[in-house]
This record gives sequence, C-alpha cells and structure tokens, in this order.
Amino acid sequence: MRRIFFWAHFAMGLAAAAFILLMSVTGVLLTYERQMVAAAQNAAVEAPAGAEPLSVDALADAALAAGGAPGNALIIQSNPAHIATLSKGRRDTLLLDPYTGEVLEGAGEGMKAFFGRVMRIHRWLAFTGGRNELGAALNGAANLIFGALLISGVVLWWPRKWKWPLVKTQLFFRRGLPNAKARHYNWHHVLAAWSFVPLFLIIVSGAVFSYSWANKLVYAAFGETPGGQSGGKEVAVVEVPELEGEVLPLDPLVAQATEPFKNWRRVTITLPEPEAATLDLSVDWGNGTQPSKKRSVTVARDGSGFIGAPVGDTSSPALKARRWLRFVHTGEIYGLIGQTLAGLASIAGIVLVYTGISLAIRRLIRMKQTAKG
Repeated sequence: MRRIFFWAHFAMGLAAAAFILLMSVTGVLLTYERQMVAAAQNAAVEAPAGAEPLSVDALADAALAAGGAPGNALIIQSNPAHIATLSKGRRDTLLLDPYTGEVLEGAGEGMKAFFGRVMRIHRWLAFTGGRNELGAALNGAANLIFGALLISGVVLWWPRKWKWPLVKTQLFFRRGLPNAKARHYNWHHVLAAWSFVPLFLIIVSGAVFSYSWANKLVYAAFGETPGGQSGGKEVAVVEVPELEGEVLPLDPLVAQATEPFKNWRRVTITLPEPEAATLDLSVDWGNGTQPSKKRSVTVARDGSGFIGAPVGDTSSPALKARRWLRFVHTGEIYGLIGQTLAGLASIAGIVLVYTGISLAIRRLIRMKQTAKG
C-alpha cells in the first residue's frame, strides 16, 4: 500500500510542481499586501508645514464636494494624518488628503498595480491582461493535487513505529548529514510536518474560490444555498427618536461612538441626510477583515447617546464560514501573526517543491542506471 501511495505522490508531484511553485512564490509576495498598499497610500500625503489634519466634518464636506452623497461611506483612520477614503460602491472609491480634503489621484497606484498583477498570476496564471480561464483551471487543478500530495505525504511520513528517536528525525532539522540527498530528504519531511495545517487550510480555502461545487458544499454544510436567504440573526428594530436639540458636528459624534472602543483603528461613517436624526457608523479595531473586531453603532445626532446597542456580525453561519475561508487563505483573519504564518507556509511550499523535485530527479537517475545495468 505504501508503494502505491509513493508512486502516486511521485507522479502528482512531477505533474504539478511548476504550478505549485508559482502559487507558492506569489503567495509569499502577497503576504503583507494590505499593509504595503496602505503604507504607499499614506506616503502620498504631504503635510503642509504647521498644518493640522482636517476635522471629520471638513472631510465629510470634502467627500460631498468630490461627488459623494448621503448613504456613501467615509472611512477615517485613528491616525488623523492618514488618508481618508470615500466609498461610493464596492469598486468606486476615492482617497482624500487628510490635510486639504483633495482627491489624491494615483496614491499608492504603483503598489496596487504590482500586487494586482501578482494576484492575477497567483489565481489565474494571467501574466498579461485579466482572467485567464485556462490558467485558472490549471491552477485550480494544481491546488487540488497539492492537497492530495499533503494527504499522501502523511501516509508516507507516518512512522511505522512511534519511537521518539525515530520520530524526531522527521520533525526537526538535522546537522551533519552526509550529502544533499539526505539534507533534502530531511528538509522535505520536517517542513511538510510543520506546515501541514496552514497549507491544508490554504488549499481547502483556495478550492472554495476555484470551484462552485466546493463553494456550494460550504453553504450546504449549514443548510443554505449561495445567494439564498442569509438566515442570519434578526436584528432588533429600534425606534428612532426625534431630535430634541440641534444637530451636532460629526467630530463629537464620532468621539462618542468610539469611546467604548479605546483601541479603534478606523471608523466607517455613513454620510447622513441633512435632516437625519441619527448617524450610523462601523467601528473597527482589527485589520479590516476580522468581523469579531467590528461593531455597528448608531448615535443620535443631537448628542443624546447611542440608539440601541452596538451590533456585531449578523451574517448567517454559512456566510461567516465563507468569509472565514476567504481570509484564512491569506491568514488575515488572525491578524499579523496569521499573515506571517501564511507567508511562512508559502515559503515551506517553495522548499517542498525544490526538495521534492531534487529527490525525484535522483530517483529517476538511479532507476535509469539500474535499468542499464
């Protein structure tokens, strides 16, 4: 049985090695995409000498002047010197200078373009242009093969006898090995053992992105269908009181909304209608991808306080699972540590391909020599 697993592992590795290597290399490059794009955008801000960042109200006025409208979202950072974002829709955003309110054309565009290209190669093998259907199919298949390699690798790795002196040779790097073959054998087993869990999660989540059947399985596991009713928790309807006083500026209202969240990083403000009695906001103290670190709040615009309690993620179980899979693929669901682990797992993938090919070539040469003899 082990012989069957070995030759299956051998053949699959040779067939998919190039694709797995490319996905691993691009995965490493994408590790800190979010932070690097944000840094490039903020680097475009030039603070005038002695100037102070604009107030939230001034930024809201600038957003409206730039084409925003009530109902659009204005995203501000806890650091007032960082860029503000006007979101008119999912793919329609403008970056605003925090000192002047002007639209910053091209801020961070070079960095975004770089990561966009890397992402298209990572997902679709698209070295030029947009989505490449053939490349997407090849990468999707290679991802599944990578999963099969991990599982068959467990069978081959599994010690026949669980004795610590034997097991530790496959869990830790060894020094003083006599040749490259022995080193590569050791590296291959050790890295496969330690990176199995993150690589498995990356592969499973990648399959959900690549195949509709995998995506449907996620929803089916919770008795839902993609695009169907969310089935989330019902949110209590809170009666909106009439304004008893004058409408306050946005700054004190934002301060009131964020007061319970001392470590907040960004606030998304839904630009209100002029006569609106309330202000809707979303307070985020995570990295933007962690629903457990977000709360939606509503405050009265006369400053009288919160309307209802802060609301967390009300998505259905299937949507929560789908979102978790989306961001476990990059590690972002677990913050900087998760991103780093995902990046290290991708590095492990590179070394696994290298050592696997090295060992395979040596075996093929040995088989050829044996056949000649």
